[in-house]
Amino acid sequence: MIREVTTKKDLRRFVYFVKSLYADDPHYVFPLFSVLMKELRAEVLQKKTYKALLVFEDFEVKGRILYTFSTSKNHQGEVCFFSFFDAIDDVVVAKQMFDYIENDMISKGVSYIEGAYTPYDPDTRRGILVQGFDIDPTLFTSYNYEYYGKLLEACGYIKAYDTYSLSADESPTTDRVMNLAQLYFHKRHDVRIDSLNLKKLDKDLSDIHHVFEVASTELNYQNPPSLDVIRKVAKNLRFFIEPQYIKIAREPDTEEAVGFCVVLPDYNQVFKRTRGKIRPLMMLLGKKKITKTRGIMQYVVPKYQNTGLIGSMFHSVYKNFKKNGITEFEAGTIMEDNVKSISMFNKFGGKIIKTYRIYGKEIKQ
Repeated sequence: MIREVTTKKDLRRFVYFVKSLYADDPHYVFPLFSVLMKELRAEVLQKKTYKALLVFEDFEVKGRILYTFSTSKNHQGEVCFFSFFDAIDDVVVAKQMFDYIENDMISKGVSYIEGAYTPYDPDTRRGILVQGFDIDPTLFTSYNYEYYGKLLEACGYIKAYDTYSLSADESPTTDRVMNLAQLYFHKRHDVRIDSLNLKKLDKDLSDIHHVFEVASTELNYQNPPSLDVIRKVAKNLRFFIEPQYIKIAREPDTEEAVGFCVVLPDYNQVFKRTRGKIRPLMMLLGKKKITKTRGIMQYVVPKYQNTGLIGSMFHSVYKNFKKNGITEFEAGTIMEDNVKSISMFNKFGGKIIKTYRIYGKEIKQ
């Protein structure tokens, strides 16, 4: 039996379903359940911009999925996006959910569906994991059982594109390459690289927004976010932010922002121990023991693309790692056709360690 979530009781079932589904999995990291409840309560029950579905068998939840309708830059029209796809290994369960969504699409005249990722924050939980199941997920990345891809394909979904996570462990070779990248860039360009300044956060966020807009030709899956969205994301991420890991590149003469990169400590190393609960003392103490960071995003205006600016910004971040006990860096998720970023990380000794797949399906009207 399938049911749309319309009550707080069912929303709670939706959020906490993974607690039983992944109870014995050694790698899964539970979300902060109370935070997710608040987030989805607003989106599903109050604003109703998203629909959440549950599949029941014998009064027990066996599957869940979230979906919405929104415009797509790639498809130049309205499409359906799905996320929070989780289910037992049963094609019947998966098919119930996608049949419901596809019938809704037909009633609205929408002919394409794609996922999984969170449309209101496309850089998090992007894709179904299809390679790298023996590695813990880093902050804001997805993790799932190996059979998820099989379920989607059984429902008629095919690969739209893959995204990658790349890892670069600390090593003398990586250190030397990073130093060379810094030297190479600054011999040829007069650009200052600043850390995020929390005392001037509005100014820094405006500069990040400027880079997003100018570099929008590099965004092949979304339109540049508005300044209001950027401010909202920054507010939500405040707990995770380490200013020395977020860099903004500016031309000194004009003070114009020309690039930025965002790297966050991998708080999943802490959340794995808290198992979905907010434990302030454990989080505070655990923060000092984090040994890994994740590169969330990096953008450069066209004038400075292919100049080494990205490498220079990451060098500015990387030099802070040793003193803070950071020994691993994971970059991603990087889209498979983003050859520039992948090539840059390869030069720094990076390698692909995880592959996430975005699935899509054309629906006949």
